[in-house]
Amino acid sequence: MECSWCQIFFPREVTIIELLAPWRIPEKELCPQCAQRFTVIDWQSCCPTCGKKDTISCSDCLFWAKTCPMIHLQHRALFAYDQGMKAWIHEYKLMGNYQLRETFAAAIRQKINNFEYDCLIPIPLSAERYQQRGFNQVTAVLDAAGVKSQEWLDKVVDTAPQAQRSRKQRLEEAQPFAVKPDVACEIKGKKLLLIDDVYTTGRTLYHAAEALQTFAPQSIRSFSFAR
Repeated sequence: MECSWCQIFFPREVTIIELLAPWRIPEKELCPQCAQRFTVIDWQSCCPTCGKKDTISCSDCLFWAKTCPMIHLQHRALFAYDQGMKAWIHEYKLMGNYQLRETFAAAIRQKINNFEYDCLIPIPLSAERYQQRGFNQVTAVLDAAGVKSQEWLDKVVDTAPQAQRSRKQRLEEAQPFAVKPDVACEIKGKKLLLIDDVYTTGRTLYHAAEALQTFAPQSIRSFSFAR
């Protein structure tokens, strides 16, 4: 088996299910050494509102409950945003290693299947950022995972990378998203699931949810690779 991050081949036993259904055997997955660099978030013990690892409630949740009382994302994430995840995000998103879109594809597909939703909506990039990077880091992973999504949002304002802004600046950022006019009528009564790469302050996902909330969906939840 080839590791989906370091690209080194490693021995791996085939499960009984895979013997019976060999098409379920992934082409790549994390080797034991790379897998140890990530911290999986237990959804039973994370914050019920923002999904933060081993947290009952946090200041972010109190802030959003006051700022956006009509939005209840009940956010969940796959991994904690620790050093291992930061290293992967840096190589994948900032260094542009497109091959890494496959790293967590199987795990993300499995987690997304835990949600009940009608439409999966990825956070978009601005036209300027897409031209610089060459790909959307969220939709690339979804494509690798074979998960269908609907690109119903546009990012109409190009914002500076989060690393270049303070927490205060991020929270005070103006609305950068707009719903595409040709899909606005499809939102009413739908269960929406937003997906992004990283949840830090929550500002990006709440902005996206606010843009969608205008068109009366039944619910809006969110998921990210890391929290």
